[in-house]
Amino acid sequence: MTIRIVFSFLALVTLLLAGCGGTETGLYHQLPPVSQTNHIVSADLGDAGEYWNLQWRGRAAELHHSLLALTWEYSQTHEYVFGESDCNDMAIDIWNDLASRGITSLIVVGNLEMSHESFAECNHAWLIVYNGEGAAAALDPSCGGVYCWEDTQEYPYLKQYWEGIVYQNPTDLWNDFQERW
Repeated sequence: MTIRIVFSFLALVTLLLAGCGGTETGLYHQLPPVSQTNHIVSADLGDAGEYWNLQWRGRAAELHHSLLALTWEYSQTHEYVFGESDCNDMAIDIWNDLASRGITSLIVVGNLEMSHESFAECNHAWLIVYNGEGAAAALDPSCGGVYCWEDTQEYPYLKQYWEGIVYQNPTDLWNDFQERW
């Protein structure tokens, strides 16, 4: 029951953010400043070795294949519908699935259409998974995409997946939601 309430709250917050439209009357212009946060400071991700999946060292292709299979399976049973689905919930679903398989992932919230967004400007959630050598893949649960940094050479807009507010687990994300709303 508690999880259902949490996910319902996250869905409500996402809908509120989606409705802001970036106008001066939008919700994020009315929020008071928050003194602390529960996210991982970007500077702390410089090495990110703490989040590497060392058990996959030397098996990057195998991990990538596992991530592709997992997101494909998920996309077969979950459809993202704008205004009805919640990408936060979808990211947390996949985070939980990865954790149950012993794969470390990070939850990222951001806005794929802007850089240096504030928490209130975030309108999307996805995951980052580091392989055993430290290369990262972005998993977008709403479309089933798995993107490597190398993909940004051909598709520069994918660089936005490597920018956002990063959380180690769903509880930290939830705590930031609670502090702000």
